[in-house]
Amino acid sequence: MRWISDAMFRLRALLSRRSLERQLDEEFAFHLDMQARKLRAEGMAPEQAAREAGRRFGDQFRAREQARDRWGITLADQLVADTTYALRQFVRRPAFTITAVLTLGIGIGTTVAIFSAVRGLMLQSLPIPAEDRVHVFWFDMSWRGEEFDFLRNRRHGFQALAAYGTDAARFESPTETQLLFNVVSSAELFDVLGVRPLIGRGFAPGEDRPGAEPVIVISHGVWQQELGGDPGVIGRRLLLNGVPTTIIGVMPQGFFFPTPQFRAWRPLALDPATADYANNGWLTLIARSRPDTDPARVRRDVEALGPALGERFTYTEAWDKTRSPSATPLRQYVLGDTRKPLVLLMSAVAVLLLMATANAAALLLARTTDRREELSLRTALGAGRGRIARQIVTESVTLALVAGIAGVVMAVATFRALVASLPIQDDLRELLVLDWSSFGSAVAIAILVGIAVAVLPVRQLVRSSDATTPGRVRSDAGGTSGGTRRVHALLVAGEVTLATLLVVGATLMIRTVDQLRSIDPGFEPSGVYTFDVLTGAATTEPGARRAFYRDVLDRVSQIPGVTHAGLSNRLPLRDGGWQGPVLVADRPDLVGASRPSSYYRVVTPDFLAAMGAAMAEGRGIEASDRAGAPGAALVNEAFARRIWPGQTAVGKRVSMGMDGGRDLTVVGVIRDMRMVSMVGDNPMAVYVPVDQSVANPDGLVLAVRHSTSPDALVAAVREIVRDRDSGALVLRPAPLDRAISAAISEPIRLRFLLSLLGALALVLGAVGVYGVVAYSVARRQAEFGIRMALGATPSRVRWEVMRDGLLPVAVGLCVGLVSALGLSRLVSGFLYGVTPTDAVSLLAAAAALLVGGAAAALVPAARAGRVSPREALAAS
Repeated sequence: MRWISDAMFRLRALLSRRSLERQLDEEFAFHLDMQARKLRAEGMAPEQAAREAGRRFGDQFRAREQARDRWGITLADQLVADTTYALRQFVRRPAFTITAVLTLGIGIGTTVAIFSAVRGLMLQSLPIPAEDRVHVFWFDMSWRGEEFDFLRNRRHGFQALAAYGTDAARFESPTETQLLFNVVSSAELFDVLGVRPLIGRGFAPGEDRPGAEPVIVISHGVWQQELGGDPGVIGRRLLLNGVPTTIIGVMPQGFFFPTPQFRAWRPLALDPATADYANNGWLTLIARSRPDTDPARVRRDVEALGPALGERFTYTEAWDKTRSPSATPLRQYVLGDTRKPLVLLMSAVAVLLLMATANAAALLLARTTDRREELSLRTALGAGRGRIARQIVTESVTLALVAGIAGVVMAVATFRALVASLPIQDDLRELLVLDWSSFGSAVAIAILVGIAVAVLPVRQLVRSSDATTPGRVRSDAGGTSGGTRRVHALLVAGEVTLATLLVVGATLMIRTVDQLRSIDPGFEPSGVYTFDVLTGAATTEPGARRAFYRDVLDRVSQIPGVTHAGLSNRLPLRDGGWQGPVLVADRPDLVGASRPSSYYRVVTPDFLAAMGAAMAEGRGIEASDRAGAPGAALVNEAFARRIWPGQTAVGKRVSMGMDGGRDLTVVGVIRDMRMVSMVGDNPMAVYVPVDQSVANPDGLVLAVRHSTSPDALVAAVREIVRDRDSGALVLRPAPLDRAISAAISEPIRLRFLLSLLGALALVLGAVGVYGVVAYSVARRQAEFGIRMALGATPSRVRWEVMRDGLLPVAVGLCVGLVSALGLSRLVSGFLYGVTPTDAVSLLAAAAALLVGGAAAALVPAARAGRVSPREALAAS
């Protein structure tokens, strides 16, 4: 094909220019020589023949240019020349170059980093085919086995329905014991997800029922990292919780469900003969719709399930699954509320990029204005406005590409720290990477920014009558310079407007976090360390587990510096779960659908003291509340207020199905500890002594109040647990403060990122103000010299410079505050205890911007006040 050969020739012309030039020289020499030979044959003397041959050939320079034009690389040649010239100009003006590159690099780098996160979480597909057809049913993590079996036969427009829950099992290898987070599911899970194992198979029908051999499907990571990529892994047995479990499949690389934290999948054991089948609601239901089913049909099919459930089951008010049946798309369910904070951060970064672009445009505009003598000279030599405009655009894009390289380096260096600060779930951070598409986006952003930066200088060039007129290069001190100053002032006002939005947002988030931290969690976290302690596989009997935890607790209490130590099945704020209906003996009205639900916590006598919790009424759990003693319980204030308003709770009797339905006497009321969130209403909770509980958990939370070194404490606890049971695990050692920080992690992380962006906005705004004022002072030196020669005082000159510099700041600040008020609803969902129109936040932001603007204008103003009239007049 001809176009291919043309393209190859142009590529050769670009890469082998010298070779083509030699060929061109040889062709010209050949034609001249042939003509000279012809003339000599006609009788001319050799020298005369050579001259005549050259005359008849014509203008060799023009002919060579025409020949080169036919190569089709003239534009590329000019672009290379313009780029080379631009780079030389940047080297000659290092202050301008460094300022512009850093300004644009900050904007491009932060944009690339945040965009990569947004792309990874919001644009990149999940590793599940046709993910839009996969839906999660309402009331997740609360379905019972019998409800799943009932709905499985009534799935209507759904192709497949599965139930799953999450678990953590001890994975015992010859070298170590670790915790393997896994999914336990019905046999249909991989049919719903539409994914098949890379090797082996998924679950077969019946493997999720009693009597089936224990099997497991592992992730590609477990296969490679823990099992060394063993090609014969299928059929190999792992020891999970002491039970030999056969590997039947390995999932493809990159697959995860529901999040990357879970690295294996096991079948459920749905046994109608067990109490869990009918009483324990802990499963999540997930379904795949048929290919021809539209969203409206999916919605109708799900809504039809509510009445069917109501006909078969009786629900309490708190767990009524017949109300508002709905199905959440899998992407929305997996990613949760990440969309809103990421969109907010992307918008903030876009604002920062606009500020960086405006700054660079102001710098390039000032530099172009100062090059009018050079531009006039180039015009005199034949360059048209279009050619000069192209040179300016080339310089701008080249500058932006250099800044893009700096921005990419910045993004690579800070990406991991940025990802750690994003308001998303910890295990989702594994999905975020910088790859070639990120670098491609950096190039695209740099080119667009470069073009945008060149718009104002080119516009000023086209509109100026002096830009291309030789001999008038000194005449621009008036109108053109004044026009440039006005454009600069508009750019600064725009920058300050954008900076105001970021600084106000950062101030609001700072105030929000302060408000959240001022909430009383109901316990004293300072000086408390917590540990998850899991028994070994050999310790399965309730009596053996209680003995293990009793021995560990006794020995931990004897560590020097430990004042209190206690155990519980769940840690406030960090852990949910373990809740169910409760019966109240003296409230016959609270039965059936009105039966309330309560959290269920088992604790040792010293746990509340270790947590720093206080009693509101009655007594706490005591050593006498052991097995065989009358059943005792504590309730929290939320429980007492709702169930016995205006009465004492001490002496009342309650029972919970999770506790075997035993009759428990309330012996005390504990002040509310925040259970699941730092905001909102606190849920009801019942606390039962560990020794009296019918539960047999294989893991409890150890809380230790201490005054010793955290490292020494962690080492001592690990040694005690390992000495008591070599197969036991100590996980997640952390100060209790971390549970509070995790509960408010989204606003904390948003505060950090918005504060960072707000600080960068202040810096860019200050650079913009400084650049404009410094440029104005440099252009008006002669004016200041004349005025001071005529009697103007340095203080008056300084004041006028400061006034002119702060005027666009004040205008931008006013517009920014009004804009912030208008956009307040966009951030209202991220705030707590602070309104989007909070006067303190607005005033603090305004003060920061004014101080930054004044500081930026102060240096050039001081320089203006030191202008020497004699030197200024001589220079003019």
